Amino acid sequence: MVPMQDEPFITPSITDDDVRAAARMLGFSENAFHGEDGNDPRAQVLKNMSTADIQACPGSGKTTLLVAKLAILANKWTDPTRGICVLSHTNAARQEIESRLGSNPVGAKLLSFPHFIGTIHGFVDNYLGLPWLRSNGYPLSVIDNEICLARRWRFLP
Repeated sequence: MVPMQDEPFITPSITDDDVRAAARMLGFSENAFHGEDGNDPRAQVLKNMSTADIQACPGSGKTTLLVAKLAILANKWTDPTRGICVLSHTNAARQEIESRLGSNPVGAKLLSFPHFIGTIHGFVDNYLGLPWLRSNGYPLSVIDNEICLARRWRFLP
């Protein structure tokens, strides 16, 4: 059954079994996010379905945690018209997320409509800027940074 758009979104719950399955899917031991004593805060982050800010030093595993959570959500996602939006600040982060998700069939589902994984710049271009330009009668024949830069240089004295 296809859900109606006016139906409220029901957030899927995430269990310890889901966390273990995601760890295996990413090539880790099934207790990778639970720790040896079962008391690892990463498992709580993965199971949390509320708003949360995660701060940690570079190389501490924030992206790995995000990819694990996205893999869990991809496995539980049933809505064909509502998607997950992942905004990164850099193309490097976007590419890492896409590469790690795309390496398995479950995660790869998030790399196409209705989901979006990209930079803030890409999101604004695709969903705000370009639709606004088209709806206001500005035809777009090409979108290319090098062409744009060359045209701008021609106008400078």
